[in-house]
Amino acid sequence: MKIYHNSVAFLQGSIKASMLASMLVAGSVTGFIEPAFAQSDREARADKPVTLITGDQDAATVEATPELLSIEDAIQIVSPETDLPETDLPKTDLPEIDLPEPTARDLTNQAPEITTAETGVPEASVTIGLTQNNDVGLAAIGVRQSADSMANLNELIWRGTPASRAAYLFANSKLTSQSKALATVALEVVAKEAVPPIGANMVARDLVRARLAWLSAAGRSTDLAVLVARLPEDEEWLNWKKWLVEYQLMQRLDQDACSTVGTYITNTFDPYWHKLKVLCSAVQGNASEARFGADILAASGVEDPVFFALVDEMLTGEEASAFDPALIESLHIVLMDAAHHEIGLDGLGALAPGMEQGLVALRYLGSDARMVSTFDGLAKGLIAPQDAGDLWRSAATAPEPAQNALARHRSAASPLTTAMSWRAIAADKSAARLLLIAQAMKTDIANGNGLLMLPLYAELAREAANFPGIEGVASADDGQSLNSVAMLVAIDDPDHPVLQKEAFASPLVGDAAAMLQMLENGVWNKAPLVSFNLWNLLPVIEAAGVAPGDQEWLDLLDSQGASTSARSVNFVALPPLLMRAMAKSAEKRHVAETVLLASWVVGDTPLQMVNPNDVAQIVKAMDAIGQNMTGKAFAMEVVRAHLLARFHDLVPPMMAQENQMVDGDVIPENLQNMQMPVSPVTEELADADTLLEATQNMNEATTTPE
Repeated sequence: MKIYHNSVAFLQGSIKASMLASMLVAGSVTGFIEPAFAQSDREARADKPVTLITGDQDAATVEATPELLSIEDAIQIVSPETDLPETDLPKTDLPEIDLPEPTARDLTNQAPEITTAETGVPEASVTIGLTQNNDVGLAAIGVRQSADSMANLNELIWRGTPASRAAYLFANSKLTSQSKALATVALEVVAKEAVPPIGANMVARDLVRARLAWLSAAGRSTDLAVLVARLPEDEEWLNWKKWLVEYQLMQRLDQDACSTVGTYITNTFDPYWHKLKVLCSAVQGNASEARFGADILAASGVEDPVFFALVDEMLTGEEASAFDPALIESLHIVLMDAAHHEIGLDGLGALAPGMEQGLVALRYLGSDARMVSTFDGLAKGLIAPQDAGDLWRSAATAPEPAQNALARHRSAASPLTTAMSWRAIAADKSAARLLLIAQAMKTDIANGNGLLMLPLYAELAREAANFPGIEGVASADDGQSLNSVAMLVAIDDPDHPVLQKEAFASPLVGDAAAMLQMLENGVWNKAPLVSFNLWNLLPVIEAAGVAPGDQEWLDLLDSQGASTSARSVNFVALPPLLMRAMAKSAEKRHVAETVLLASWVVGDTPLQMVNPNDVAQIVKAMDAIGQNMTGKAFAMEVVRAHLLARFHDLVPPMMAQENQMVDGDVIPENLQNMQMPVSPVTEELADADTLLEATQNMNEATTTPE
């Protein structure tokens, strides 16, 4: 219920009631007129705010009411510039009402109904919205946490954090590319609807701009669309409103987008909005209006050859004449999709920042553009591995032979070669697929994409476990590749039933599964640590809640035959100042601040290279702020990264036995012996001269003989 203090509407009702009571006492109104007057008074105030003071009053109250000359005089007395003494208010015998303290949700008006960017289904309006001059409300806009979220975040995640520090974190921190667990919770923190940081009203607009830029860099189109839709209709946010219209058109939310366009074209001569009006007319089936609008723009001197060429293609169905790809802008990409014009790789670079999540909706992406955009979405956590695999499989072009795609990937790895290799191997329906999986994952691990591609290749390995001819694959290299691929399946899912198959049963596979199960169930198991010599991970294991108990470590060393020295790894120490800042924030229970610092401090550092003591500190920081599941998931990612490094070492070089069959063809001997030169210590690509020589040799090896 709304209560209007010191408002004109409030006092008009009270004064009318007082005047009526005075008139009745004086005998100037007959009894039968009273009901009629009351009815007319209710009708007059039907659309006014409810007041808790007007109502029946006793004689004492009526007598105490001062005489008023007119309603206008009363209004003048209580104008906004006048302080009304308490004695001027009519008294009432109504009991006092104890109103609860207003919460952050009560401080602002509710925002209008918003339609979700993905589905077009109305979403519950935000409860932390905007008022006319309320920058606190502006800073509070956000997205509600989904029910299946791993993070248990509430509206007080910014409690204790100054707004200036929050803005600094938005401007300087980045989303980690290595940990899905930390990235997921960081994204939720930035996008979430929450009570703003301390002092947000002083820097609200800077804070919102920094949030939008952060989400844009992360490619979170869906969250961005929700936030931008709730921004005020100010000139300051005009570029974001343009972004929203393009995104809505990309998602085929034509009604929402064109409604906004219709509002702007009545108030501006900006050609941008009138170009969008042409597009809206076309998608709404009004071709003549679209043509007329395009002709007006051309006659007005608007120069945009790409726009006019695509409009002609959209309206006539004839392929547009060639245009310079360098002239393509974000608006043109939306127009190309509407005109059924193929969008190539060049077009991806023209998209406005923050559009990555919406690319899936484009129907006319070229095959290469589809594969690259899908890889980028997978790397940013915008696309699930299962969905990425489905998109790669559905590419219009036929996959090339698996060995050719893999050779190209090994020679010059890129998002495109990564996707093409996986797609080619997925098309191989023979047991030899297992050998190809081992080599492809070895290459991806060397290029820093091991964890990213793990679920995709594990899926192919589980499928290939049921192919005939596995025995022949096992004999090709004494079972090294087969055991390695089985280990890959265990690293992805240690409890998968396929691991019970005889072909996949080995001590190595069992130890890999046991390592992850130890973290999952919290029960100490020294066997996998001995098997893989991963004693360096003890701090991580203990931070994840696994207690080794009272161990006689020297006896363990002697009895298990463990190495007296840990495996030589040049661990990377994470930035010490950021680590200290994260620990301090966790100690103060500053949730959002701790999460963003954790994502920032990990950054792009491969998880198997991070110092285990730093990993343990991050896990403990997550526990301190109540993000236990995130901490355990991060520890599991680090352990998986170390197991994948062992997998990389176990896979033999690309020298399969002569006459090895793939897709029914014999792999040429020169291709069998070809492998990408890497540094044995860092696993990084060799120098440029060696790379060029290997590429030339690879091209000769993959040339089809006459």
